[in-house]
Amino acid sequence: MQSVICLYLHGFLSSANSQKGRWFVRQVQTENHQISHASETFLEQPVFTEIITMTYPISSPFESVQKIEALLQRLLTRKNQPIVLMGSSMGGFYAQFLGQKHKLPYIMINPALNPKPIFRQNLGVSTNPNTGEKFIIDETYIQQLDSFDVAKLDKSIPTLLLMDEGDEVIDVATALMKYQNKNDLKTDIHVFKGGDHAFQHLSEAWPLIKTFIDRLDDGAVYGF
Repeated sequence: MQSVICLYLHGFLSSANSQKGRWFVRQVQTENHQISHASETFLEQPVFTEIITMTYPISSPFESVQKIEALLQRLLTRKNQPIVLMGSSMGGFYAQFLGQKHKLPYIMINPALNPKPIFRQNLGVSTNPNTGEKFIIDETYIQQLDSFDVAKLDKSIPTLLLMDEGDEVIDVATALMKYQNKNDLKTDIHVFKGGDHAFQHLSEAWPLIKTFIDRLDDGAVYGF
């Protein structure tokens, strides 16, 4: 399995400088540095070439996906550079949509796969504290989310679902119902005891993420 580029999508009210995004970037940089300085007889291939984090606008779901997909399209033009999507919370919601649309493997961390009830509880003017972006959550905003829901999953696309059982924000049952107990899906699911929406099990999840990447098939499928 050749090394992949991972595009990481942050959650709502976050940015490219999110805690999880920074953690993943540091982890990849550290491990790739260790591999590059290892003995020449130790020819380990890094799992990730790099992890790219980005800040996308959240003033509307349409603008969010437009910005993310513009960067994704640029990455897809790189020859021989396999791409994997990874997203947390609303980033997981968008990773699901774009992974299914472009037939790319995707990783979801505490994904908000049923986000409309959450937004309906937070109608009105808001500000992203990490970027200063102001926006309005209204019924138009909420209805736009329907455009990016995935009612029927493509069963051939590899997917990794990572969840904290104690998540207090998202509907954990919705994600499990959608992906669990479907033997014909190329899906790995790991639910950690306790935790919360911030996801407290990055260290435990990291080996699972690397194993998921290692198992991806070579060739033309999944954008590889």
